[in-house]
Amino acid sequence: MQYGFSLVVRGEDANPDTFAAIAERSEALQLDSLWLSAHVILPLQTKSDYILIPGRKHDAHWKDNYWEPFTILSYLSAMTSKITLGTSIVVLPMHNPFELAKQVAEVDQLSRGRFIFGIGVGWFEEEFEALGQAFHNRGKRTDEALELMHKLWTEEPVTFSGQYYNVTEASFRPKPVQQPGPPIWVAGGSRAALRRAARFGSAFHPVRPSYEYMGEIRSELNALLDEYQRPHDSVDISVKFPMAFDDDANDPSSPTIGTPQSIIDSLRRYQDLGGNHFVLDAKPETLQATLDTMERFAQEIRPKL
Repeated sequence: MQYGFSLVVRGEDANPDTFAAIAERSEALQLDSLWLSAHVILPLQTKSDYILIPGRKHDAHWKDNYWEPFTILSYLSAMTSKITLGTSIVVLPMHNPFELAKQVAEVDQLSRGRFIFGIGVGWFEEEFEALGQAFHNRGKRTDEALELMHKLWTEEPVTFSGQYYNVTEASFRPKPVQQPGPPIWVAGGSRAALRRAARFGSAFHPVRPSYEYMGEIRSELNALLDEYQRPHDSVDISVKFPMAFDDDANDPSSPTIGTPQSIIDSLRRYQDLGGNHFVLDAKPETLQATLDTMERFAQEIRPKL
C-alpha cells in the first residue's frame, strides 16, 4: 500500500516556503507521494454544483490564491529525490493538449521519472467559459487529447488526425523519462470516467467513494478492461480522502476524519475493497495542519496498516 498527502496550493499558507517545508517533511517521513490540485481561474458568480457525495456541495474558497501545479512540480523536482510527485488533478480539457503534454514530459524529465499525471474532465462550467473552452464535449476532447499525448510522448516525428486536434510530421521533444509516458490516473465518479481509466489509465482515482461504491468498482473496471484487452492488474484503484484527527467526529461520509483507530479501520476496509494508493488531504488546508497530520499519520497510522 502507498500513501501520500496533498500539498497546500491555495489559501494564505500557499507560498514557496510552505511548498518546501511540506516536501522536505514528506521525504523525511518516507511518505510515498505528494499531490497538487489545479484551477486556473475561479469566477465568483457560479451556478455549477460539484457533488462529491449526495447532498454535499464543494466548499471551494473562491477568493484564495490558487497556484499552478507544473510550476510548483518543477520547483519540487529540484529539492526532492525520492518521493513521487503527482497532480490530483489537472482538468485536462481546459488546456491545449500540446502544451500540457510538453509540461508533463518536462516535469517527468526534471523529476527523473517520479511523476504521475492525474486528470479529470472537470465540473465548473463557468471556468471553462472564462477560458474559452467548450464544456459539453469535454469528455470526447479528453479522450482524443489522451490519444494525442500518447503519440507525442512516444513517436518522432508525430502525425495525428482527430476531430479536435491535428498535427502532421512534427517534432516533439523532450520525451518523458517514463515510457510510454507517466502513469495516468483518471479521476471521477461516472461510468465514463471508469471507462476512460480502463482505456488510458494506470489507476482509477475516485474522491471520497463510499464502501458500497468501492465494492462495485473492481468488477466493473475488470469488465471494461476485458473490452480493451488489458490485464485486470494493469489499472489500480487510488482513492482520495480528507484527513483529520478528531475524537468527536461521527460522519460516515468522512471515514478518514476521526480517531486514530477509526482511521486505521477505515483504511483497512478500503484496502480490502481494492484500494492500493491513498491520497490524503489534511484539514484544514494550512501548513501547520498538514505537517502535524503527516507526522501523526507516519507515527500512529501507517505502522498499523
